[in-house]
Amino acid sequence: MPGGFLRRLYHDTKFLMRADEPQSGSGPRRVLRTVRKRFKRRLNGKAAEKPRYFCLNSGGCGSKYLVRLLADNGWPSVWHEKQPDFNRLGIEHYESELNESRLARLLRYTRWDVFLEANNRLFSLSQPLAQAFPGCRFIHLHRDGRQAVSSAMSRPNVERYLATSVRFRGSLAGFREMRPLERMCHYWNNMNRRILDDLERTAAETRPALSLSFESLVEGRLDALEQFAGRPIAIRRREAVNRGPTKVSARFPEFADWRTADQRLFLEICGETMNRLGRSL
Repeated sequence: MPGGFLRRLYHDTKFLMRADEPQSGSGPRRVLRTVRKRFKRRLNGKAAEKPRYFCLNSGGCGSKYLVRLLADNGWPSVWHEKQPDFNRLGIEHYESELNESRLARLLRYTRWDVFLEANNRLFSLSQPLAQAFPGCRFIHLHRDGRQAVSSAMSRPNVERYLATSVRFRGSLAGFREMRPLERMCHYWNNMNRRILDDLERTAAETRPALSLSFESLVEGRLDALEQFAGRPIAIRRREAVNRGPTKVSARFPEFADWRTADQRLFLEICGETMNRLGRSL
């Protein structure tokens, strides 16, 4: 086996070990299994070009619901946030671009068996995904920013979440000195803006993406998705999933009940992205 391949594999293994960042001892074992498969399986050009679908989103917009609905319809190998989920790498690539060729190799190691994956951690990785899988296509699942921010602000201990999650250590959600509401506005805006910007680049490479709204998903209006993926969706709706522990008494108010200053703040931060998503203000 060529020495260059072994060196690349060694560095990729270290990179993947850091990317996995497990909460338990399962991470190193998972990485070693992935590397072992890398020796056994060389992803040839034909396999890399077969249809795959990656659903990019900013979270809290029905991605788990989508995966379970498609599984109910018999779609093969559909995943929600497949492990390793690349949370840290997605954030690092957003803050300062990493080597896309290496990212593409890691994605090939870990996503070779995917038909569809919905994963908000991949929000910044459409370019290396396209490099890894020339036949892949993208779905942008999005929710009205006003609803998404209200939902995020209803999270129990939202201040602690903002202080401890890796996602809020850099610029993705503005500055730490900002109020939680302002940070959540920046978070929704920056994630969706990055997805839109990247998908415009892939569209220029004759890889058009599907824009799918949260509202269309939960209402069962899925003709466009059915046509886009070329697979039937006979079951159009299912029971809701991902019901969080939010208590009704702690729920953040709907946008219409926000203070006027906060409404203006949202429009200033998120207005342009809302318009790009075709959402009326």
